Amino acid sequence: MPVNDNDIRVKRTKKLIRKGITELAKEKSINRITVKELTDLIEINRGTFYLHYKDIPDLVNSIENKLYDDLNKMISSVTSQMIAETPVEILEFFCVFVHENSDIFGMLVGGHGDAEFVYKIGSLMNDTCLSLFVSIYPDMDKEIYSFSYEYCKYGAIGLLRCWLLENPHWSTRRVAELWLRLIVRGVWGILDKDSFEV
Repeated sequence: MPVNDNDIRVKRTKKLIRKGITELAKEKSINRITVKELTDLIEINRGTFYLHYKDIPDLVNSIENKLYDDLNKMISSVTSQMIAETPVEILEFFCVFVHENSDIFGMLVGGHGDAEFVYKIGSLMNDTCLSLFVSIYPDMDKEIYSFSYEYCKYGAIGLLRCWLLENPHWSTRRVAELWLRLIVRGVWGILDKDSFEV
């Protein structure tokens, strides 16, 4: 019998499973977590788990796909005009999304996370950022952009990791403001032709 994803009990069970997998991922690699460990931790039987997912990889893929789709929709809604006029608000918009999904992001960027998914997220942001940067700075050298983006991408991952795992008390606004300062004083500095030549 098909499972109704809109059923309150189904939503509650999936939320419990998600909480369990993120707790276990703090201690060990996602690839080493077993269904038995997960179901023992959250006190449900394995049959209930298998009503929703085939195995742990299927669970993780389901979580990651939902997160990716939501992030893609959010990024797609951002325009170059919005970035130019309200950059800190745009970054806070992203930080709020991360905060609302801090259990999953913490799991993915942590020491036992999924590097492949983090790369996939980075690629999504890269495609979007490139089109936005080009629309704002049409004469920007594409090679310089590549270096700049890699700097930003891995810096952002490090910033999120430090926030979620070490300083979760920081507000989304505070993180966004720091993030913007790092971008402005770092990468965007290369756009100032009077400062130095690359």
